Amino acid sequence: MEHVLTVTEIKNEGNKLYLKPIEDWPESEWEKLEDGGRMLADSDALTLVYVLESVESFVQLRMPKQVWPHLKEASDQQLEIILEGPSNIRLDQFQREMAYILDNVPGNGNYGSAMVEAVEEAFQL
Repeated sequence: MEHVLTVTEIKNEGNKLYLKPIEDWPESEWEKLEDGGRMLADSDALTLVYVLESVESFVQLRMPKQVWPHLKEASDQQLEIILEGPSNIRLDQFQREMAYILDNVPGNGNYGSAMVEAVEEAFQL
């Protein structure tokens, strides 16, 4: 089964960027989550999706276009990315995966013109 967390709030503290999802999860379920180490693009929703994993499921960490300016700053400054919740989860592969997306989306019609334009604009590519 796949679940969804949507990032609506981001805060920058020092060399860390904290992603806070709108959804509240039970601590017992949250504790099972790990960095899935993959980022995808949802072209239809103009959303970047980072994958989290647990033993039973995958969880989509969805980052809509309105939070991309913060992600650009984090990418430019190579900030450590932390998912904020009942306990914080370090997303160690986030920067690597973001770099991959930023290398592959611009000019790539496979993502759809709206997604390509949105990424190029938000990340100034």
